[in-house]
Amino acid sequence: MKKKLKGNPWLVPTMSWILAGMMLLSLLLPDQSFSQTENRPLARSADFTWKSMETGKTGKDLNAWFSDQIPGRNLFFHADYLIRKMSGQKEIKGVYLGRDALLSDPEKPAGDTVTENVNAINTFASQSGMTCYVLVVPGAASIQSDRLPFEAPAEDVNPVLDTIGSTLSPAVGVDVRQSLGEHASEYIFYKTDHHWTSLGAGYAAKTLLAAMGIDLSLDDFDRMPVSHSFEGTLASKTGSLFLDDEIELAVAKNNPNYIVTWADGSKTSSIYHKDALKTKDQYQVFLSSNQSVVRIETDADTDRTLLLFKDSYANSVIQYLLSCFSSITVVDPRYYYENLDMTLGSDLFTDCVFLYSYDTFVTGSSLHDVLDGWNTEHAPEQAQPEAEAETQPAEETQPETEAQTDPQTEDQPAQDQENPEA
Repeated sequence: MKKKLKGNPWLVPTMSWILAGMMLLSLLLPDQSFSQTENRPLARSADFTWKSMETGKTGKDLNAWFSDQIPGRNLFFHADYLIRKMSGQKEIKGVYLGRDALLSDPEKPAGDTVTENVNAINTFASQSGMTCYVLVVPGAASIQSDRLPFEAPAEDVNPVLDTIGSTLSPAVGVDVRQSLGEHASEYIFYKTDHHWTSLGAGYAAKTLLAAMGIDLSLDDFDRMPVSHSFEGTLASKTGSLFLDDEIELAVAKNNPNYIVTWADGSKTSSIYHKDALKTKDQYQVFLSSNQSVVRIETDADTDRTLLLFKDSYANSVIQYLLSCFSSITVVDPRYYYENLDMTLGSDLFTDCVFLYSYDTFVTGSSLHDVLDGWNTEHAPEQAQPEAEAETQPAEETQPETEAQTDPQTEDQPAQDQENPEA
């Protein structure tokens, strides 16, 4: 007869006392409103109204509150990462635990977003008369795939990027996969953040400007390290340890003088927001936080002016463009609610660039929302058939005129219905 194994009789009571003690500490200690480690707001006290208790919301709120306010939360957060990493887990919350790096799994295209963005850009390029260049940036998981965990099922972005490139016309596609791939072994993407580094941005800027007929040499820039303690969005998601990034600026040796006008109307003489280096989101050192419109006026010896539609990937590229344009107007459609005519009327733009990360371009609708409104307002007027009434003699009676114009009136609603949908 097999002898039954006895468990430790003190295990359950001990764990219960520990949990009770932590709950008591959570009640006694003041709630924290924000986690610097995770870079997100934390849950506060629960809603104890009768309706919330009846629907179960109170219980969910209490669970979220205890999870977020538990004493030593950061310790548990990092311990969870280490346990998962050592157990061989490949991914946490869409972030791959790669070789000496965290790599975000590329987003899957959302519905018809890619087609809608491409069509809106092509129409804008045709109607505005500007030469428009489109640069969609693949992330580290695509360019530095050798860093991914073994057999990690990362999304393949190449078919979508190929489709974007082949359907852009008259807009011009700029493909940076080769130029970034040639430097994949270099420090071109942050290890703890989804953005590229100044070096990666520089290689892309060189390729973009070459397509625009402008020569750029990275040797003409001084690299200035400004932080050795950057922990980005991917670290905040996973709780990673022992991975730190360095942020450096790229300043042209013959940098032009320039003035930056920010979205709130304030002006500065630098595109860098160095106070951001004292915060969690140090990437904001490049062009500060996301803003609707930023205008940069330079004394560069050129007549070329640039209109730049972008997401945050472009922020670290702009430092390479200052000497190439006399003005750069930066529009982030995610925060832009103005009439685009106001921005277009602020300068005689010679060039237009759309610079986006792959994830934003294939999932975000703000770009085509902004462009579609302008495209509809400025669509070429279709020639309307002359009313038959105009060909009739002036002495014809009113009833005859009405009878002849009825067919035109019947056709008109079908034309009018298209305009609100456009």
